[in-house]
Amino acid sequence: MRFWNSIVFLVSVLSSAFSQSYSRSGELLWEIDFGNHKSYLWGTLHTNEKELFEFPDSVFWAFDRCQVVAVEIDVFDYFLEKEPIIEYPKVSFDQRGKMYTSSEEPTQTYYGSEDGMPQFMDAFFQEVAEREGKKVVPLESPDLQTKALDAAPLVEKELYGGSTEHVLLKSYYLQGRISAIDQLVRAKFYQQKQAYTELVEKRNQHLTDQLYKEGKSNPVFCSVGAAHLYGDKGMLNLLRAKGCKVRKMELTTSQSNEVKGFPKSRKHEFVLSMEQSLIKATFPGLPRNILSGVVFKELGQGNTYKIQWQPRDTAVTLLEYAEILMAPPPNSPYSIGVLDDGTEYVQGLSDAYPEPLTWKRIILNEHHVAILTCHGGNKLMNSNRPTRFFNNVVLE
Repeated sequence: MRFWNSIVFLVSVLSSAFSQSYSRSGELLWEIDFGNHKSYLWGTLHTNEKELFEFPDSVFWAFDRCQVVAVEIDVFDYFLEKEPIIEYPKVSFDQRGKMYTSSEEPTQTYYGSEDGMPQFMDAFFQEVAEREGKKVVPLESPDLQTKALDAAPLVEKELYGGSTEHVLLKSYYLQGRISAIDQLVRAKFYQQKQAYTELVEKRNQHLTDQLYKEGKSNPVFCSVGAAHLYGDKGMLNLLRAKGCKVRKMELTTSQSNEVKGFPKSRKHEFVLSMEQSLIKATFPGLPRNILSGVVFKELGQGNTYKIQWQPRDTAVTLLEYAEILMAPPPNSPYSIGVLDDGTEYVQGLSDAYPEPLTWKRIILNEHHVAILTCHGGNKLMNSNRPTRFFNNVVLE
């Protein structure tokens, strides 16, 4: 009987996880009263599953009232040199050199899959903040979080992967049951108590100290993992111990036009003026600077868009640059084309270590060479999205 009761309970949880929206009474959004102003704390789930992004209007309302957004770490800097995809799919090539794969499954990333939102939830709030010109404050360094995660890598993967624990976690999250989330996380760490101390409790204290320091001066919207909120050593209790008044806010949705919601468009028009050249491009978001270039990554879906440039040697032709800069797989030659403005380009797949299999296009003018690259999982690599990105890059 106990077995069947467990099965019935699990089925009910699984059903609710796929049909539920945020519970109005959920304990995920909190007002923090510092005396002279108020800040807001929102508990996140480190995943990009689409149903979680139907945020209550009260979340946008709180976000809109703060010009400072605090996050656990600067995730875009953290992934600057790190690939967001766990394992890139294996592909083959037919007799015409066309790429194909036998798998129709979406490629998995550290925070979801290609079927989810472009960014996972924490990165979503950081991206919106940067696009709106808000100040982004990382509460901890990547090194600090990495050391904590290294103590229990399998637990992190199981909680935010496609496991039964993750389904339970998502159900509890949508209900806003932070005590149940805490119990689930503690259960996963039952035999790794020291790892729990490092990953959760010690970080709770550090996150709270940094939030309190920033919140004393400015109204802050803070987004951190929901597992950090509850308990004697959770952030809510630690903030109370510092003298803050902490109040739960309802997760409401308004019918009023006063609440605009988060912007749908993510496009960023990039313009770079160099000596004797100009690069224009349209990225899906705000790119980051790298060596001789810029890069933008969709950390939820795992897609990377990059532009790099270098001075041109006029003695080297476009095809010769292709021979130097591209490494096409066997039986997959690159192609030559001409854009509407008359710009010639070379485009194809490149398989040069340490990058994964990558779509690449090379264009040039009298003074510079631009190398455009785009890579990701199954769905991106077998779509026209890389070409659409390339077509919006102009080198003048």
